[in-house]
Amino acid sequence: MLSVNIPVYNVEVIDLVNELYNQATKLSIDFEIRVYDDGSDEIFKSLNRIVKSKANVVYKEMEKNLGRASIRNKMGAESVFDWLLFIDADSKVIKPDYLKNYLKHKTANRVLCGGTAYSKQKPADSEKLLRWTYGTKREAVSASARNQSKGFIITSNNFFIAKELFNQVHFREELREYGHEDTLLGYDLYCAGVEIFHIDNPLEHTGLESAQAFLKKSCLALENLKKIGEELLDGDRMFYRQVNFLRKYSQITFIIPSRFVGRIFRKYRSKMESNLKGNRPSLFYFDLYKLGYYASIKNR
Repeated sequence: MLSVNIPVYNVEVIDLVNELYNQATKLSIDFEIRVYDDGSDEIFKSLNRIVKSKANVVYKEMEKNLGRASIRNKMGAESVFDWLLFIDADSKVIKPDYLKNYLKHKTANRVLCGGTAYSKQKPADSEKLLRWTYGTKREAVSASARNQSKGFIITSNNFFIAKELFNQVHFREELREYGHEDTLLGYDLYCAGVEIFHIDNPLEHTGLESAQAFLKKSCLALENLKKIGEELLDGDRMFYRQVNFLRKYSQITFIIPSRFVGRIFRKYRSKMESNLKGNRPSLFYFDLYKLGYYASIKNR
């Protein structure tokens, strides 16, 4: 019936596994929970090894870090059941019928995306305000709003797919660095005629990074996005039209040359970072930051 896949890197997952295990047991279904550690520090591995004592839990430690795409492909290939659920390790189950919601919506040629939620309480650590603000304003979106976009964007932290379909269309392993591997998967599914359907079945994202770490990851993601568009998809127009960031970038640089945007970014980068790392981070500045960074790497 169901294989739940949780790739782990430097996160403790005991509570997450326990909640999923309890929900699956109450449903009286055949299930497994796969927890694959992808090169975590020993302190996290020593904590998480306890989950393998549970029946139906498969715990493995990779000899070396495989990366976000490869570890998920490996888990999907080794899963034994017909339906696959992929969950990021820094997640919290907030619905008592979380697994049941997915199973009642399952359809062979459809990928289900449950969405993301954030705590309503601001983090006490001001360094995490940017990540929390971005998450609550941009990622915690209702299923109806996500479905209205009618695009191919999915998020790898919380999606449900038939194993047979995942065997045919999975993550591209050319992407080793962080970012947009799920955007590319969504594009490949979309091109294969697979429906991407969003439901209100969120997981709470608990792994809030500092602003500095989030900015670094955002820049890495933009590097990957450039690689996808220019190298892997050879400038595919549909991809550029469907990805919201790329569409906006094209509109802006049609009016303002990208080299000029890049120069403005380099001049004001430190001032924008001061705001984004502060107590009142502006998402407007964050948008400008990403546009400017992308312009700068486009013009290398």
